[in-house]
Amino acid sequence: MTVEKGTAMRFQDNIPIYVQIANDLKEQIISGKLRDGDKLGSLREYSVEYEVTTLTMQRTFNLLESEGIIQTKKGIGSFVVLGVQSSLENKVVNMQVEEFLTRMKNMGVSEEDILTIVKERLKNG
Repeated sequence: MTVEKGTAMRFQDNIPIYVQIANDLKEQIISGKLRDGDKLGSLREYSVEYEVTTLTMQRTFNLLESEGIIQTKKGIGSFVVLGVQSSLENKVVNMQVEEFLTRMKNMGVSEEDILTIVKERLKNG
């Protein structure tokens, strides 16, 4: 796996950086940029790419490993777990939909209006 240079993220203040990087790597897996079984770059390579410390990247890898998304083999490297792409996609999509619905309902938008707005946006691209 070659880590792209010059793709530093803009981090949000309200979410830990290692969580934002983990989410970015999850999106890369979902999109197919990282595939099942792919070897990830080293902590150092990713720390350069994301412009963070290797400790931050270690926390990112630890989080992804605890979630069953990557597997680290000592002395060999870290790999995307086989079969994780489709389950991760379902999990992330469902989480995004839940967050969206919660925000809309908290603003007082009715279910009918949510459906109407979503259908209209889908129709208009």
